[in-house]
Amino acid sequence: MVPDRSGGSAADSGSVTDGGAAAGIDEAALYTVVRKAVEDAILGVIGTVLLVGVAFVIAYVGLLGVLASAGSTGAGLAGVAVGVALIAIGLYLAAATLELIPPIREWGGE
Repeated sequence: MVPDRSGGSAADSGSVTDGGAAAGIDEAALYTVVRKAVEDAILGVIGTVLLVGVAFVIAYVGLLGVLASAGSTGAGLAGVAVGVALIAIGLYLAAATLELIPPIREWGGE
């Protein structure tokens, strides 16, 4: 550690070295801001997990539809098409929720 050139210690200079709050910040206001930030973060995580869960349920239903329609005769091709569409929607929803790909509203190309 490099010594202070002023000759005094850090405690004598009046600076906060313990990582405490800077002077002039109201602790009640700081508590409110931190509490709201933590609450928003927790709700964001819960929302993300639920939306990814819904996306995987949609994709799973599509997969079941593809498997059920592939073996049947008659309307099998339409069932497979609907199932593949549900799989694509579910995978897109999961990827957009996790921000792996941009959401549709950002596809405009600005």
